Amino acid sequence: MPITGPSSYLPTMDQFIAHWTAVNGTFAVGGSPPPGGFPTLILDGGRALSNLSSLRLSLSTQRTDVEIKLNNLEFARADAAIKRTLLQGRLGQLFANIRSFWAGTALAALVPDLPSATGAPQDFEKTLDDAVDIWSRANSNPAPAGVTLPLTLPTEPTIVNPAPAAYTQSTLVSDTAAMKTAFTAIKTAELALAGSRSSRNTIQDQVRPFLVDYRESVPAKLPPNHFLTDTIPRYSPLPGATPEPANATGSWDVPASKAFIDFTPSPSASVVRHELRYTPGPEYDAEDESIDSSIPVGSASHFETLSGLPTPGVSASYRVYAITTEGNERASATVTIMRPV
Repeated sequence: MPITGPSSYLPTMDQFIAHWTAVNGTFAVGGSPPPGGFPTLILDGGRALSNLSSLRLSLSTQRTDVEIKLNNLEFARADAAIKRTLLQGRLGQLFANIRSFWAGTALAALVPDLPSATGAPQDFEKTLDDAVDIWSRANSNPAPAGVTLPLTLPTEPTIVNPAPAAYTQSTLVSDTAAMKTAFTAIKTAELALAGSRSSRNTIQDQVRPFLVDYRESVPAKLPPNHFLTDTIPRYSPLPGATPEPANATGSWDVPASKAFIDFTPSPSASVVRHELRYTPGPEYDAEDESIDSSIPVGSASHFETLSGLPTPGVSASYRVYAITTEGNERASATVTIMRPV
């Protein structure tokens, strides 16, 4: 397959490595080895098959690192979202108590509006800091009628904990610190991902010139009309029309504990296979996509996968690519699936 994006680099390099191995083998056919052994194809600058293989290994390792960093970021976001949802509820409880029991006082006037569930982290942190201060002031002032100080908030019993302790101001202080740590973890994960992407792209930039030089060198080294000259892999698609996209839908299947992706195949006659690709997280980024699996035309239009969903609470985004004989391709709309907690 030709290079159509980051996910296609490794399969394309595998084709070139296999072809180069075959070319080197042709030099060893017939007769006794010359002094120093059979010759091998060497590109300008002394680049050999081993160098391309090493480059492939480096890229594979770095692509894996990018996916790990993507998973780390998605986990950090999921952890922060869970904490934020719980604290949003606590803020609502606290503010309702203050506005009700301290109505008409300066303390009630301090109560801010609840922050948006999707607002900026710094706004949410400021509201938490305000809430900690307001609660401290409430505990330090005379108790209004019907209130026992220090003020506590009720908690919901669960099967695991049928008699939970009341929620206190000191608990909010701890939870606020944990929330800030969770927001910092997102920023840290974003920076780590950016660094890993940069390293991957640096390696990718070395690949195409390598393949270009290989395609130019093989015809010059082999005898005229050699079959390997006619089977050199391509690094770019042949001219051809972009196919119509497949139509994909997806869901989490509880009995199977997997994501199910079903699709209506592309109607384009030139399509030979459909390929499932994914990126961890709720937003698809073609620069970070990885190949999950491929289905030839005529097979069942269904994928099952855990790719991008290593742990409960995280989400992943998927696209089904329709790919033609010439290597041209087109993606379906993105399908995002969350693995339940």
